[in-house]
Amino acid sequence: MKLSYPLSDEELLAAFVPKNSAQKLVQEYNSLYHIFTRVSDEQLQQIAGIGKARLRKMSMVKEVMERIDEERRQELTDVSDDKTAFAYFKFLTDKPKEELWALLLTTKNQVLACKQISVGTVNSSWAGVREVYHEAVHHLAAGVILAHNHPSGDPEPSLEDVNVTRKMIQVGELMDIRFLDHVIIGRYGNYSFYVQRPELWA
Repeated sequence: MKLSYPLSDEELLAAFVPKNSAQKLVQEYNSLYHIFTRVSDEQLQQIAGIGKARLRKMSMVKEVMERIDEERRQELTDVSDDKTAFAYFKFLTDKPKEELWALLLTTKNQVLACKQISVGTVNSSWAGVREVYHEAVHHLAAGVILAHNHPSGDPEPSLEDVNVTRKMIQVGELMDIRFLDHVIIGRYGNYSFYVQRPELWA
């Protein structure tokens, strides 16, 4: 049944938690978007009226959101440019920690697999270069796209991001596996090294 009028964030949230708890959550975290993407279970349990049963309901909503996102990614079977790479890795936008992922592709840029390489900062992911190409060899991939997120929301690359990209290009050339791009996902925009720093491939 379609609602005949728009409900407020508090009214929608009150379907899962007591009205007073919903009001407190919206006051503290501003919106449903932040509540369901940025607030941890530990933080939710600190709100009066949210016990294990209600926390489980909210966790189920998060799971539904993640499964919808996963199905959307599976529909993207061909990733051949920065726009399709940004769309594929959109799920990284609201991750609270930096995550490093590798998309493994065929010679026609069709998706073979998508692998999480590490959780943390790219600073601590130098070993990730080895792991990425290990996965590429294991899946007989012809191409690789690297992706990570910036939890700050700003996609501007750091010096370490540049160094990792340069290393990935060098190793890819040695192994005859095309390193196609390194994309950074942020809430306030995205960044493609191949588009914005093409000289790294020269």
